[in-house]
Amino acid sequence: MNVIGKKYSEIILEEKALLESLVPEIKSTSNEKLERKLNSARDNLENLFSVVFIGEFSTGKSTIINALLGRNILPEGITPTTDKITIIKYGETFEESNDNGNHYIAINEERLKGFFIVDTPGTNVTIEQHEKITQDFIPNADIVFFTIGAERAVTGSEAKLIRFIKEDWLKNIVFLLNKTDIVDDDSELNELIRHTEGELQRIFKIRPFLIPISAKFANNARASSDEELYRRSGIKKVEDYIFKTLGEQERIRMKIKGSSEFAMSLCTETIKAIDNNIQKISTDMVKIGEFENRLTGMKEEIFYNSNQFTERIKTRLLEFKTRGIEFIDDLIRFENVLKLFRKEKIAKEFESRVSLQTVKELEKDLDALVSWTERSARTMMDTSLEFYRNSIQPESTKVSTGFSYDRSLLIDTVRTEIDKRQKQIDPALLGGNLVDSARTAIASVLGVQVGSLAIGAAVISAFSSIIVDITGIIATIAVVATAFAILPRKRRNAMKEFSAKVDTLIKELSSSISSQLERDLDSIKMQILDSLIPLKNFYKIQETKLLQSKNRVEEIGEKFTKINRSVS
Repeated sequence: MNVIGKKYSEIILEEKALLESLVPEIKSTSNEKLERKLNSARDNLENLFSVVFIGEFSTGKSTIINALLGRNILPEGITPTTDKITIIKYGETFEESNDNGNHYIAINEERLKGFFIVDTPGTNVTIEQHEKITQDFIPNADIVFFTIGAERAVTGSEAKLIRFIKEDWLKNIVFLLNKTDIVDDDSELNELIRHTEGELQRIFKIRPFLIPISAKFANNARASSDEELYRRSGIKKVEDYIFKTLGEQERIRMKIKGSSEFAMSLCTETIKAIDNNIQKISTDMVKIGEFENRLTGMKEEIFYNSNQFTERIKTRLLEFKTRGIEFIDDLIRFENVLKLFRKEKIAKEFESRVSLQTVKELEKDLDALVSWTERSARTMMDTSLEFYRNSIQPESTKVSTGFSYDRSLLIDTVRTEIDKRQKQIDPALLGGNLVDSARTAIASVLGVQVGSLAIGAAVISAFSSIIVDITGIIATIAVVATAFAILPRKRRNAMKEFSAKVDTLIKELSSSISSQLERDLDSIKMQILDSLIPLKNFYKIQETKLLQSKNRVEEIGEKFTKINRSVS
């Protein structure tokens, strides 16, 4: 192996290794388009140098190839004659075969050693299957000879395909302006060339490498051995470029340069894909933050709105206190001394004058609080699930690995978990908790066993006993005799004690209900937030991985840049 051959072989091996190192980075992006491009780049390095002829049918691709080879290898005609890719390569004897949907022709042509010529189907939109075949093969081309018919302007389908070749796959393009035999003299020919070059430059913003030719003249010249006609055909320029300019060293250099340029572009696209995934994480984390804030806001709003119920309960008990104080003031007087010995009568009178109204009001207010709490809990869960569904959505992806797949899987899993927890939470249980907390507050303040009594009944039961205790007087003659002296103080103390009991009950009842409601709402909130932890942890880990992957791709891109410079 000569020095040049060894040098290029080492570079190709390096390019192969770099492309292999790019495989996991691209797979992690879940980008099928990038994976296809990477696979094509790897395949292209393994293949011989390929000269690919592309163009719409009737532009004369097959005729041009026949003229170049000096023999009728391919069928010619004004209608589509090629329905599959035909690969012409060197062989000691003529041989035709089909493999993997391609048609192979081997001919004994020394000039074909080391590379092959490819004829493709016409790319007109009217023959879409031909276009697909051609586009699938473009990634394997090292240089594209794009054939344009001189009898018409560049068509929309041609413009679309040229962009695909140049912008998507960064292929070198040589434009062949065929059928120049339609003009009569050199002046018209020059005008035709200028017009075509101007159109290509205007459309694609590139300075085209354009060779005007007439495959018809070339074939006629071959048949009549007319050297002047062959020169006028322009085929000699194409022939010299393919078989002389593109010598072995130039073909290797061009393949290395083309693959490195494409790999550099691929690295840039991969970095964009990685940045896109990082942006998805950032966007999702913002949405999760909004979701968490919204959840906190909903919880605080529910808790704030619960004050209307606790304030209403407080008002009822203050009214109860006022009536109770009036009752005590009327009761503990000298003319009622004998009544003070009749505890049962005092309890019944207190119940009818003071407690009965409060019982109905408390039960009504607490029932309203319980119903409102149950509705609020359901709304909190339903709204949370709906917000999550609408704001953080999985992608429609066919791939089964990579960031997008993992992200979509986790988003669906979290949605399912929130949905599961929504169904597990029983709003009725929250109402029961509030009732139990109210009973506990009454029991702790009034010192009675409430059990399963309704709240109103519990208050009546407790205060009926308390009112007897704080108003009762020991039935003795001495007491009766001294009633004028002790009753005013007894009345004041009883009113003070009753007032303190009710104030304490208001405070404890309000505090207990509020605390219980906040605990229950916090529990719902935490269950929802706990469902998000796997997704948040995934994003935290993935962001680090993606940034590391981006750094690796940038390093790979820099190495391809050095390779490209070394062969430029």
